[in-house]
Amino acid sequence: MALPVRVYKFGGTSVATAARIRRVVDLVLSEPATVRRVVVVSALGGVTDELIRCIDYALERNADYLKVVAAIRHRHEDVLAELVGAADQQSLREQLAAQWMELTELLDGISLLKECTLRTRDAIMGMGERAAAPMVAAAFRARGMASGAVEATTLVRTDDAFGEANVQFEATDALIRTAFAHLPEEQITVVTGFIATTEEGVVTTLGRSGSDYTATILGGALDAEQVVIWTDVDGVLSADPRIVPNAFPLPNLTYREAAEMAYFGAKVLHPRTMRPLQAKGIPLRIKNTLNPAAPGTLITDASDRSDGHVKAVTSIRDVAMVMLEGTGMVGVPGIAARAFGALAANHINVLMISQASSEQSICIVVREHEAAAATEALQAVFDLEVARGDISRVYATPGCAIISVVGDFMRTQAGLAGRMFATMGRAGVNVMAIAEGAAETNISAVVRADEAKAALSALHEAFAMGRERAHLVVIGTGGIGKTLLDMLARQAPYLVDRFDLNIQLVGVANRQQMLYRPEGLAYAGVLDALAEEAEPADLEALKARLIGSHMERLIVVDATASDTVINLYPDLLEHNIAVVTPNKRSNTVGQAFYNRLQRLARRRRTPYYYETTVGAALPVIGTLRDLIRSGDAIQRVEGVLSGTLAFVFDELAQGHSFSEVVTRARARGFTEPDPRDDLGGIDVARKLLIMAREMGQHVELEDVEVESLVPDALAELNVEQFMAALPTQDAYWTDRVATAQANGQLLRYVGTIEDGQLRVQVRAVDAGSPLGSLRGTDNIVLFTTRRYQPTPLVVRGPGAGPDVTAAGVLTDIVKAAELFA
Repeated sequence: MALPVRVYKFGGTSVATAARIRRVVDLVLSEPATVRRVVVVSALGGVTDELIRCIDYALERNADYLKVVAAIRHRHEDVLAELVGAADQQSLREQLAAQWMELTELLDGISLLKECTLRTRDAIMGMGERAAAPMVAAAFRARGMASGAVEATTLVRTDDAFGEANVQFEATDALIRTAFAHLPEEQITVVTGFIATTEEGVVTTLGRSGSDYTATILGGALDAEQVVIWTDVDGVLSADPRIVPNAFPLPNLTYREAAEMAYFGAKVLHPRTMRPLQAKGIPLRIKNTLNPAAPGTLITDASDRSDGHVKAVTSIRDVAMVMLEGTGMVGVPGIAARAFGALAANHINVLMISQASSEQSICIVVREHEAAAATEALQAVFDLEVARGDISRVYATPGCAIISVVGDFMRTQAGLAGRMFATMGRAGVNVMAIAEGAAETNISAVVRADEAKAALSALHEAFAMGRERAHLVVIGTGGIGKTLLDMLARQAPYLVDRFDLNIQLVGVANRQQMLYRPEGLAYAGVLDALAEEAEPADLEALKARLIGSHMERLIVVDATASDTVINLYPDLLEHNIAVVTPNKRSNTVGQAFYNRLQRLARRRRTPYYYETTVGAALPVIGTLRDLIRSGDAIQRVEGVLSGTLAFVFDELAQGHSFSEVVTRARARGFTEPDPRDDLGGIDVARKLLIMAREMGQHVELEDVEVESLVPDALAELNVEQFMAALPTQDAYWTDRVATAQANGQLLRYVGTIEDGQLRVQVRAVDAGSPLGSLRGTDNIVLFTTRRYQPTPLVVRGPGAGPDVTAAGVLTDIVKAAELFA
């Protein structure tokens, strides 16, 4: 019984040196001895490029081609001396010497004629494979294995389309089977890749990835049980790693998926490579010579491995769109046929087509260097229609790229195309034309070349990696901003692993400095980088960069209390950049500004979140919005909205003096540096104002009735003088607390919205009421509504501090990213 066949192909990097050829020998010898082993090799790494350089020199009559030939010869002799046994060396040297002489003669002829035909070019280009195969076979013999080299010129028949010849499979299969029938099964046969011959015996080449093609041609003819292509990557990757650094090897692909990926730019495979295997269902595996432990990619016809999801994202660069436009094309048969016929007659390959359902335009995508010829060909064939005005114009748009998402049976996935285009839209990428393959294996779009990287990166993360990416800029590195960055350093990996949400930091700024890196910043150590590597802060310049970046799901966090930063909000929202902030000023500076921000957020569908402006991480605004959206009627809102003042009145109730309590609150960081900023009640008034506006009321800050805890006599003192004068207020507050307690009540600093009025005041409340039960720095908000009465809906918990506020900001960031999705 004949042994089953396995074919192994090794590329140029795998046979670049004697050490790597030894690795090839080890890999093949590690395969079962119970199979017939066929090895296909490329030229030694870099040799083909050197041969092309020789041709270029010869065309210029630059004698340096002789030096390059000498260098190639010496390189092979060095490998030969290190690798091959003494018994083989002399005969191999003689064989190679004859090849170098043939090469030199061909180059001499080019130099004399100053011309290189495609036929001559193919003869030269195949020299590297012809030199490599016998050396690799000798390396096997040096390890004690029977091995022989066979030139594919005796096995593979093609037409005379030099440069990328077409295989004549019937003749080729017969030649291969006959040749191998006369070779010992136990012998390791080493075959030259890339080259073939015509019926007349003229050398041809199989084009890009020709050695891969040779391997699968042999595998198909010999009914191999598997073909393995050994290369320098860990398999077929989900994207081009030069463009998308986090591309990863795909464990499985179908033939159709692999063919689509190869056509649309995947460098590991050529579209023709799978053809000899597909009809017979022969598996093809892609492995890495330099990392043989990696499982690689297995390509089969097992469609059950494809779940209809996108597996990879690919691109074709340097293309142009050629457009035919005109109302005279509507309903006229044969327009498309004539267009394609004209292009075919001029040997112009069409990469993609898209036609409007109105039939008033046809988009044809070609290689950019063929765009002018394509335009001229179409203008010539439609000159009569153009003259009549039936076709208004024929023109080309250069500087384009085709972006494709690839995966079998994608048509069964509802909404996939919409998600693809939405993802590119969020990345600021304009789609110029679209097409979906009839085989359900790819959806393609034409974009501007300078937007291709952004499109690939966004699509790869959303589809191949199955996660959403948001970009984040943090302005303000004080207590909240620093805490947020520390929190994200811990939480960001969890968000990726658990929720497939990648929040990538791209910018940080404070009053003095800013650091902006679109490629991403590490959360850990970013403040050190801001101090060491940043440029002077310029918020307008930062805004311009963000608007021009076209990054998808871009979120700006304003972690300041600045009036300046809020002026950026309108332009950010207008350009679909989300804003998340604990800064109360944006929603309290004026009704007109508030209304403008709300309109922009709604019209642009851009997240604008500020939950932490009222009650830190407590869901106050979210609860209020839910009540209103569900049709409830808000009758009264009341609450303790200052953690500082909650602490003050809780401590007063325990018998401490006013001055003592304020001093302690300041020392523990519960107050602003000037405690009057808290005691004056304006912070509470702002929070009340925000809630009122959320309820639809038109009200300004000056309309809020505020009871200040700062007497007029102490208002103009400096901070230290104010603190020294505080004991003058102790008796007043001691008496007021005592009066309330005598009535079974406690004092609380309460904000109230009722009957259109906003009040912030000290109130005596029943000790057993929700407001009276408050302790420490907690906040509480009571919503009395048509549904929630007489018992109100209560939201209660810590309402201040950098930790809880930063947590609330992070929650808003996640919500913003999800809303974008």
